[in-house]
Amino acid sequence: MRVRPSLAVLAAAALALAGCGPAGTWVDDAGNWRRAFASDRPGDVEVVHSKYWRSPHFTREFQYFFHLRRNDAFRRRLFAENRLVRREGEAASKAASDFFGEKPGWFLPGEGREYEVWVLEGEPDRHFRLFIDGATGDLFLTDWCA
Repeated sequence: MRVRPSLAVLAAAALALAGCGPAGTWVDDAGNWRRAFASDRPGDVEVVHSKYWRSPHFTREFQYFFHLRRNDAFRRRLFAENRLVRREGEAASKAASDFFGEKPGWFLPGEGREYEVWVLEGEPDRHFRLFIDGATGDLFLTDWCA
């Protein structure tokens, strides 16, 4: 007699496998853009540094950091395609210090530097943040889910 798994067991197995993926930490790896954004890096975007971490857990747990060279066209696209709101004062300070784990030394460098802080509007449970360096215009992006 052949035992057939129930539909619920098959569905649970499929979800578990879908959540699983290669785990690890990748630093300045060309594949980090795809890992983080599930798309090809736009040709006009220069990634200065990147770090992507993914847990071996069956749910999707990740964290990424990107330092992008100033690119006004990409910045305009980023704002046009996302509802971003600026954080200032205490909310900006909190956003610049609230990370899942330790941020790389190259992320938000320079003591006393000024950064604009932007978050996704209406998504308080998300941890996406965009920082714009006031001196250079470089972009720093981070997000995490655990």
